[in-house]
Amino acid sequence: MTGTISIPFSESIQMYLVTIARLRVDGRPVPLSQLAETLSISPVSVNEMCRKLQEQGLVVYRPYKGASLTPEGEQRAYRVLRRHRLWEVFLVEKLGLEYAQAHDAACQLEHATPDLVTDRLDAFLEHPTVNPLGQPIPRDSEDLPARSLHPLAALSAGQRGHVVRCDVSGTARAFLDEQGIRPGASVTVMATAEDSLLVWVDEAHVSLARPLVEAVEVEMETERTSSAAAAVAPIRSDLDEGKQKDASMQNLPLQVSLHELKVGQRGIIVRVGGQGPVRRRMMDMGLVTGAEIKVVRVAPLGDPVEFEVKGYSLSLRKSEARNVTVEVTAEKGE
Repeated sequence: MTGTISIPFSESIQMYLVTIARLRVDGRPVPLSQLAETLSISPVSVNEMCRKLQEQGLVVYRPYKGASLTPEGEQRAYRVLRRHRLWEVFLVEKLGLEYAQAHDAACQLEHATPDLVTDRLDAFLEHPTVNPLGQPIPRDSEDLPARSLHPLAALSAGQRGHVVRCDVSGTARAFLDEQGIRPGASVTVMATAEDSLLVWVDEAHVSLARPLVEAVEVEMETERTSSAAAAVAPIRSDLDEGKQKDASMQNLPLQVSLHELKVGQRGIIVRVGGQGPVRRRMMDMGLVTGAEIKVVRVAPLGDPVEFEVKGYSLSLRKSEARNVTVEVTAEKGE
């Protein structure tokens, strides 16, 4: 490790520097209001600490713009982030902890791990480059790549990201918090429509209006996007048991074509295909993203199939049902 610094490096200083490093986007200063909200500390206290950190040469503080790290501040922040993310890898891969548990434990361990132990831990784990969320692990004082943020509305079905900020307040912010959509949360887009998105977050579905998802900014999970997309793509009914277990292990629900559901099974509509009048007719009958649908009965010759959606009964030919993708929510015989 290079450049031991003589200024006392308290846990409080580490917390500020690491938080600024995590919130930084495209090299822009981090607004003090965002820093205060993330740390759950009053804006006045954050202002005072940032001024002290500037006096110590760790932060550049610009009133009304925010705080950014000096090269020395970045080095310190990345050393803490390195310890934190290495511990996350160890706790998840070697001890089998859930990520949330590993993250909480790493928040404690990052402040008490000597450099020698960090280096040994890195070697023991065979020098991982990312943590369990796909976030990069700094190599000593190496800079982290700049974060690229996208509106949640820009993600396609199957893509996953981690919430960085929610640019809303009042009742809208309270609604997002209640649904588990807050900084740090992992969100997978299950389906898109013109006026809304259906997402999977905190083991549940949430339907969000377009104006709301435009205000949520996420960092895409580069290391896992391909596997998430594969898991949420339409899956054939002859999927073998092993593949179904793979989808389950990713905590993403199984998706199939509507015509593959059996009598008594239920699903949530995630996509309505087809073109022109056919697609319009199905949507007029209630086949829209987010609606729950149940197979009631199948005609003796196998066609048509009777479904129940929004309290109404409707019949579709299997050729029409093939255009609808659903997420299985209940098995036959429930």
